[in-house]
Amino acid sequence: MKKGAGILILAGMVLIGCSSGEMEKKTLYLNTEMQSPVSRIAQITVPADTLIKENGVRHIILYSLRPTPGATFNDDLERKYTAANMYINLSPGKKSRTAQISGEINYYDTERYVNAKLVGDIVKSIPVPEKTINLTLDKPMVIELPRGMHFSVELSESPDTQQGK
Repeated sequence: MKKGAGILILAGMVLIGCSSGEMEKKTLYLNTEMQSPVSRIAQITVPADTLIKENGVRHIILYSLRPTPGATFNDDLERKYTAANMYINLSPGKKSRTAQISGEINYYDTERYVNAKLVGDIVKSIPVPEKTINLTLDKPMVIELPRGMHFSVELSESPDTQQGK
């Protein structure tokens, strides 16, 4: 009886040790938001580990920014369909990471897709210069982009954005 109880206790300790080790490894998410002066907020969340920097790899997130009906436009470019390609590379880490962010803002006459890829003539393309920022868990960072666009990023344990709340 004592031998059986000892084995059960040992097995329980092993299981507790395994489960506590699994608890420590939490998935981190990169919650992002993009908005132009005339569009709604485009929110995209991805697991942070999918954006870890690799040689020869560009991690691209595409933000679709349609003009909001009734918006007041400052110029003809704001009336165009806008797509922002953001290139994001993250360093590994548990509570904080370094992010290298760059991209381009493209303005199209029409929004058209072929085989799920955005196609068409770009009316104007504006580069977003590379910026390196330090991300800390649950502390959003806002980056001002050309033409009054706002881009915010947040490293979080939750897959939904906390930035707009």
